[in-house]
Amino acid sequence: MKKWVSLALCALMLFSLIAAAPAESSQEAAPSAGEIQPVSSQLESGPDIFTFSLIGDCTIGDQVQNLGYRSGYVYKIGEAGFDYPFSLVADMFAQDDLTVANCEGTFSDRRKTTKALMAMIAPPEYAQVLKLGNVDVCNLANNHCGVDFGKQGQVDTAENLRALGIGAFYDDITYSVTVKGVKVGFVGYTYPMNAQKLKKYVAAMESLRAEGCTFVIASAHWGTEPNRGKSNYKEYSLDGNQKYGYQLIDAGFDMVFGHGSHTCQMIRWYKGKVIFYGLSNFTFGANAAPRDDDTVVAQISFDIHEDGTLTPRELYAMPFKMHKDSDFRPYPIQDQAGKEQVWEKMYYNGYPKHKASPAPSLPESFLTTGYVDFRTWPVVEE
Repeated sequence: MKKWVSLALCALMLFSLIAAAPAESSQEAAPSAGEIQPVSSQLESGPDIFTFSLIGDCTIGDQVQNLGYRSGYVYKIGEAGFDYPFSLVADMFAQDDLTVANCEGTFSDRRKTTKALMAMIAPPEYAQVLKLGNVDVCNLANNHCGVDFGKQGQVDTAENLRALGIGAFYDDITYSVTVKGVKVGFVGYTYPMNAQKLKKYVAAMESLRAEGCTFVIASAHWGTEPNRGKSNYKEYSLDGNQKYGYQLIDAGFDMVFGHGSHTCQMIRWYKGKVIFYGLSNFTFGANAAPRDDDTVVAQISFDIHEDGTLTPRELYAMPFKMHKDSDFRPYPIQDQAGKEQVWEKMYYNGYPKHKASPAPSLPESFLTTGYVDFRTWPVVEE
């Protein structure tokens, strides 16, 4: 008797489940109200407009002694997929002309490190995170790539990126690429900045000019890193190395792409050219809980001239957080107060204690919009 009762109950439960199942639909389910959506550019585009997307430190990997731990980048992205870290920005990066990042880590099978602390590594296949994120060019001149696992680790990283079609440059190794008839060159060094280093920058720039580059970017890894204890606010203020930003422009570079302080820092409009002093971290495996988790995608566009030269057109600093719940995926800041906090850091020299020098060079409206129209903004000839 119990057997027949059990069979009857099972049949009833099965019928209930089938009846309750929703009918198939040809339409995708609408996202929930709290779901974060991929971003899109706020700048005008077109065949005669050249757009860069610039992001700061991308540390894709773990400290070598913790490689593969469940709380780390390598494990989490191995579970979520290589496309996950850039999934909210990949479409936008696919639509620009060049996306440029600072790759502050090593893609290699090497495990013997030259330092005891913060040696960052990921297996070679993790370079696909950048490829699937539509990153086009990477700076490798910094205090991790080329240091943590020696120069050969840096060479491994460059080779693994190039195998995916991503340009790489560092120290005396420059890179150039032609897009929309514009030949763009890249030169990158890390701190300390000094007269000798400046001569290296200039020599590399002149070589790229001789090769036909009409727009040359100086990438500089510099700035004071955050105090791991109590904040002293120095990481938001320009240091002695960053004072070379003016000299790089005076020497003939067309833009300065700065990174290294792990914070958002001042943007400087100088002699009709732009200096990005610090673009924070973007996707950052070195620290799952940074004290300041603000970051940014700096999109800057230029008018293209017949001779391949570029004139600044528009800038939009798109505020982000580095990740949510330690998932290593940057996501856009939604609330106005959070956005304005990022823009304040990029408007003044120093946060929250603004320094008098150098004075802000962007329109005051940047503090509430993150936007600049350089076509209507006067050139600062200081």
